[in-house]
Amino acid sequence: MKKLLASLLVFSSLTCAGCFFQPEKQEDTRFMMDTIVSISTTGKDRQALTQATNDAFTLFQTIADETDSYTAHGPGTLFAVNEAAGKGPQKAAPHLYDLLKTLQPYHHEDEICLTLGPSIALWNRHKAENTVPTEEEAAEALAQSRRGQYSLGDGGTLTLAAGTQIDLGAVAKGYAVEQAAQQLAGNKAVQSALINAGGNIKVIGKKEDGSAWRIGVQDPANAEKLLGTITVDSGTAIATSGDYQRYYEVNGIRYHHILDPRTGWPARQAHAVTVVTRSATLSDYYSTMLFVMPREKALEFAEATPDLDIIYEALDGTVSVSSGLKDRFTPSSQGASS
Repeated sequence: MKKLLASLLVFSSLTCAGCFFQPEKQEDTRFMMDTIVSISTTGKDRQALTQATNDAFTLFQTIADETDSYTAHGPGTLFAVNEAAGKGPQKAAPHLYDLLKTLQPYHHEDEICLTLGPSIALWNRHKAENTVPTEEEAAEALAQSRRGQYSLGDGGTLTLAAGTQIDLGAVAKGYAVEQAAQQLAGNKAVQSALINAGGNIKVIGKKEDGSAWRIGVQDPANAEKLLGTITVDSGTAIATSGDYQRYYEVNGIRYHHILDPRTGWPARQAHAVTVVTRSATLSDYYSTMLFVMPREKALEFAEATPDLDIIYEALDGTVSVSSGLKDRFTPSSQGASS
């Protein structure tokens, strides 16, 4: 679903055995999962970096296919499993099963629901027509969303109740970033890397000059400006959900793509929520979930959850930062944060 963050990368020269050398750098950008995905790596061997990058994109595409609810990609993929809803256990593709298994311990269906397929489909149809659903249409679609009406079997199976439609737009890109990052981190040719999938970011390794990474957070009101920058270390994942990323307007009212599972309508609590944590899967998940929450509740949740920090911009433009980011977030305007 989601999200645009600007990455600020400064690589310095390396010192080794008394000699100076410039590390090789490989950058590639492709369009996947309905967004721009970029991978930047450094190391000693450009050919090895190119291969590592291509392998990461191949993995990314595999995950994209397995979690796509709109297009058929073969047995076990999400489209096929959705089509078989009500027909008993279905063998799920490996990454589809692993993603749902990863999220199984998290239960926040008031704010994020993976079976909102009917509601999402309704809004996609109206977006194409530049119209707005009626209250009755939205209520009917929400009633069909069938929260929690799926189960995972130990043998890698996924069972959906009749009428259930899973949509993983809120989490699939983050999961793909996490899996690609783990693959790159395990490659000896890769000394450092940054993956950015439409604002779902993960950094690997250290900058060559030993300094910390700095990630820019976009100003929701102006794509040419930053709210500020976050200083992060290796293994950090960042994601942003905002009402400025995917939306359409009718009669001057903006209708964005992040739906409140309690109402079936676009959430109206925040302009943007940026999440900083260690898992790109969870940063994607939490950014969607916390976007639906009021500011105070979102901040309370972040303070109570280990390894989770947030930047929350409310509808009135007020920017709030959780305590763990106080020394790591530098706002562009010192008066912008609270």
